[in-house]
Amino acid sequence: MVLCSAPAVVTMLVGCALTATSAPAPGAPPPASDLWQEHGVDVDAVLARLSAKEKVGQLLMLGFGGTRMDRTIAAFLDDMQPGGVALFSRNIDSPEQTMALIRDVRAHDPAGVPMFVSVDQEGGNVVRLKKHATILPSAMALGAANDPDLARRIGQSLGRDLRLLGFNMNFAPVLDVASNPNNPVIGIRSFGSSPKAVGELGAAYVQGLQSEGVLAVAKHFPGHGDTDSDSHYHLPVLDHDRTRLDEVELYPFARAFAEGLDAIMTAHIALPALTDSGDLPATVSERVLTQLLREELGYDGLVITDGLEMQGIVQRFGSGEAAVRAILAGADMVMVLWYPEKKREVRDALLAAVESGRIPQWRLDQAVRRVVRAKARHGVFSTPPLPAKVALRELETTRRDAVPEVARRAVTLVKNEGNVVPLQRGKVVAVAATERVFVEELRRTLRARGLTMPIGTTREQIAADAARLVELAHGADVVVVGMQTAEHRAVVERVRAAYPDLPIVVVSFGSPYVLNQLPRVDAYLCTFGWRDESERAAAAALTARQPALGSLPVELFGGTQLGAR
Repeated sequence: MVLCSAPAVVTMLVGCALTATSAPAPGAPPPASDLWQEHGVDVDAVLARLSAKEKVGQLLMLGFGGTRMDRTIAAFLDDMQPGGVALFSRNIDSPEQTMALIRDVRAHDPAGVPMFVSVDQEGGNVVRLKKHATILPSAMALGAANDPDLARRIGQSLGRDLRLLGFNMNFAPVLDVASNPNNPVIGIRSFGSSPKAVGELGAAYVQGLQSEGVLAVAKHFPGHGDTDSDSHYHLPVLDHDRTRLDEVELYPFARAFAEGLDAIMTAHIALPALTDSGDLPATVSERVLTQLLREELGYDGLVITDGLEMQGIVQRFGSGEAAVRAILAGADMVMVLWYPEKKREVRDALLAAVESGRIPQWRLDQAVRRVVRAKARHGVFSTPPLPAKVALRELETTRRDAVPEVARRAVTLVKNEGNVVPLQRGKVVAVAATERVFVEELRRTLRARGLTMPIGTTREQIAADAARLVELAHGADVVVVGMQTAEHRAVVERVRAAYPDLPIVVVSFGSPYVLNQLPRVDAYLCTFGWRDESERAAAAALTARQPALGSLPVELFGGTQLGAR
């Protein structure tokens, strides 16, 4: 194995730390029962009482529709007997409703084995819980703050909220390295472009989350950051050699393994250097999930696939065949979230493969052991949800101070020609695609004139807003434009065309890469998030009420990294 020095050190640490519990080689009998005691749970005794159908159920991570338990959901759970369920925005209305739904779901725990109840709560643009929960501005905001202790505190704060609500698993953090500005799916979900920083911040976040009894599921192994297509729609190909993969893509995962990461999610991406194939997803590759992950990196935690309805894997195999191949490759749970027929297809394909011997008994038991051990390790067997009134009172009175701290420390002044920032009193005109807080703060502090653009909008609406801003900007001393997406650059272009010498300040509430697509602007500020705390922090930095402390966590301008530090 060819490794650069830093990854080599981490890989050796991971291997040493996990040797005692490493997975049996393919075809080998499982270890003796006394090696599989976890927090008072006799894992082999649990396996012994499960039927083949019940064991297959433990391999399933499923989604369903609806916000309240009804006969349809109850029948679905009783039939499928899943090892875990995933709740999304379609399942969540309020904290009280969410707690009630989780209690009702857990009443259908299969064969006495409690379910994982998971959520996809990364922060930024991947948020399912919007009330009484820690909402990280984005992983990249943590990257700009660049403080592992802050990452740990954020993870712990979110873990506490999730535990109080009844969740025991979170599909975060993202450990993909943001090395490709054209990546359509990762963006500010990543901590940044430095593998070392991603590894340190991700490991700290994992520590915080898991300290509250919530399993962290790091994604998307072995690394989705340098792709230029979205695996929801196509199979991306990552055509790097092994040395580069060790240096960049694999490093953050190895770092998190050394800190006790309990679960990973696979990526539906092709890695020809590892698989000798340009169209084989990592999710179904034994060379990736067993030889690389288990044997070389020494990881013996839980492996969950990304969704098996995504076109990156369905186009070649279909959901059922993909599930069988994933388990044979070394995955422990398969995720199917949306279509009822796909869930049944996957369950039936797995059961048929077990009954025919295509999935050997040792491989089935190996996967189920990891599922049961992970549940035992985090108290899923022994920690029922808190009474609703107690949990709700704690949620309502919790201070989530780490969230505004991340927002403040993330603000990064990338460019400031002519020292136009901080803004001075005068005729300031502001427009922003936000939730109104940013523009209102500038109105209050600078008596700025301004308007708020709709966040999700059409080209026609953007053009209309641009025309309105050009009218407002007549005679202005400075114009401030807050952007969420690259589509809003049309507003900047119209103002620059109308007023070639007018100072323009752009605030990016989303991707920092937007700057590469803009006409000349005088100042450029990044927040890496657009919720209220980030809007207030941006306004405060523009008006000198607090400094812009962040460092740009990705590379712009041909490799230059800018910022306060």
